[in-house]
Amino acid sequence: MWQFDKNVASSFDSHARQHIPNYDTVIDKSLDVCELYGKSAKIIDVGCAIGETLIRLHNRGFTNLHGVDNSQSMLDKCPHSIASLTCSETLPEGLYDVIIINWTLHFIKDKKKYLQNVFDKLNPNGVVIISDKTSLDPLAIGMYHDYKRAKGVSEEEIKQKQESIKNVMFIDDIEYYFSILKFTGFSKVHIIDSYWCFTTFVCIKR
Repeated sequence: MWQFDKNVASSFDSHARQHIPNYDTVIDKSLDVCELYGKSAKIIDVGCAIGETLIRLHNRGFTNLHGVDNSQSMLDKCPHSIASLTCSETLPEGLYDVIIINWTLHFIKDKKKYLQNVFDKLNPNGVVIISDKTSLDPLAIGMYHDYKRAKGVSEEEIKQKQESIKNVMFIDDIEYYFSILKFTGFSKVHIIDSYWCFTTFVCIKR
């Protein structure tokens, strides 16, 4: 079973680029959205892992940064000097201008309840950025595995990863996300990036 333990944390930067399509591009697009809210915007990165997004936000001059992850092993690799970090399954108390949830929500089974909590902790006119795995279609999976092969992932590792995430990842399709996000109360939902099996949404609260 897949776990974000010390072994994963020690090689997460290279692992992410091998297994997550458009990893750096999606982070850069997320930062561009954050720019719309100013350098003092209160931003939280949910599932912040080892802090790649937080580091890039800090390097761009953002000053009110927060990170939350349920793996202490991942948080131990984060630079504590640039952000307030919390080890938790839920968001810390407070309201935020931007909530980033990249490659995290597909590990949560009850997305409806979780997204309602996210919506409630977002300031008016705030934004949520969500990147998730959104397809198990055989064609899409095949193309996604080709991406991994091109990044140097072996056939054995592809097979092992596929087995390890069973009953750990809860995949819902794009139509589900549009439906649940509108039901939760977001007035606008945009797709700003997509690749085989993966989609990035920007959701605005009015």
